[in-house]
Amino acid sequence: MIRLPAATCVRLTVYVALAWIVGSPTLIAQSSSSGGGGWQADPELIESLSKKRTDFNYREQNVPDFELPDPLRRSDGNGRVQSAQQWSQERRPVLLQTFRDHVYGNRPDTEFEISYEIVQEESNAFDGTAIAKQVRATIDRNGKSLSFDFVMCIPKSERPVPAIVHINNRYFLSLDQILADEDPFWPAKTIVSRGYATASFHTKHVDPDRRDGYDEGVRALLDDGDSDPMSRWKSLSAWGWAGSRVLDYVLRQDGIADSGHAIVGHSRGGKTALWAAAEDERFAVAYSNDSGCGGAALSRRAFGETVARINRSFPYWFCDRFKTYNDRVNELPIDQHDLIALIAPRRVYVASADQDLWADPRGEYLSVVSAAPVYQLFGKETIQRRSMPELDSPRHTEATGYHIRRGEHNLKHQDWGYFLDFLDAKHN
Repeated sequence: MIRLPAATCVRLTVYVALAWIVGSPTLIAQSSSSGGGGWQADPELIESLSKKRTDFNYREQNVPDFELPDPLRRSDGNGRVQSAQQWSQERRPVLLQTFRDHVYGNRPDTEFEISYEIVQEESNAFDGTAIAKQVRATIDRNGKSLSFDFVMCIPKSERPVPAIVHINNRYFLSLDQILADEDPFWPAKTIVSRGYATASFHTKHVDPDRRDGYDEGVRALLDDGDSDPMSRWKSLSAWGWAGSRVLDYVLRQDGIADSGHAIVGHSRGGKTALWAAAEDERFAVAYSNDSGCGGAALSRRAFGETVARINRSFPYWFCDRFKTYNDRVNELPIDQHDLIALIAPRRVYVASADQDLWADPRGEYLSVVSAAPVYQLFGKETIQRRSMPELDSPRHTEATGYHIRRGEHNLKHQDWGYFLDFLDAKHN
């Protein structure tokens, strides 16, 4: 095992290649203040945030020493998986269950019925280029029900198109609203013009985004009271589950391709998008925008928002067992690069914003880089460069993509444009 103190390094270094070559049982991740080219956080912003939030770290030189769990390490500790088949049949199911048991919770397997009703339809949306519908999904179980609406837009195309499911964690955009004006948070007209179908739902309509919202959401409707309370699903997993139910409906529509579908989210929605893709392999692409702690950012870096803080502020997002790691994050059997690895060989796109140090842009980028050994088993080209790209300079490979944009914590037209460019670059 190789251990190096973070403070002694003069540049950001990820020892992915070293662990891959020598077969080390653990990927070694080492962080420090600067060097290596690419994006660097604004020193004035670091100083300002460090003074305002003294309980949190915004300085690279204060990132603790840490070792990343090796996603290829066999569960019995005897070596590493050596092939894509071994990953898919042996390692991936165990890793997926580990995330269920320790982070996002286990979805219940209770029986339910779901129906869909068209609330409103426009056959000539966006100047006649698309068909748009507002649809109401209703989940029924034991005489009780819950409904949530989503809006779907399908371009009038000569060939079937893939769909992008958008998890909207801010507000519901009705059919009338998207027809009247384009919202940059979900620019449906732009997405359609680029040749993709899209659908969007609001997280709070599925499971309320507040501490006391359990009784009003889908978890109360579907929960198995006999399941382990420490690993029972919470809101993030419930929102991802709803994304899959939206995809169920979209796939039934004329003009929709059989494959190539994506799921997209920002912030808590970005956390949800990654987990939704891990749980549902019909999503060929996951896009996580500014997702930070519990999303794309490495938990062990303890930069910006921490596991302890997110669990205190949002105890209903992650399963209760995750809270037991608040003060012992290095004992987590996984880290967020493992989550990205779970999506392999499918595609993943991660985005950051340079003013959003709370979400740890460097930690988000490192997750993408550190998932590379799993993608290599499938012969997929991924981002492996140790230095981050410059601002507003997307880095795209066959299977993974990343950009860091100027500005604040948000999902903007610019972000969508970079992501749609990544989708357009299909590799077969």
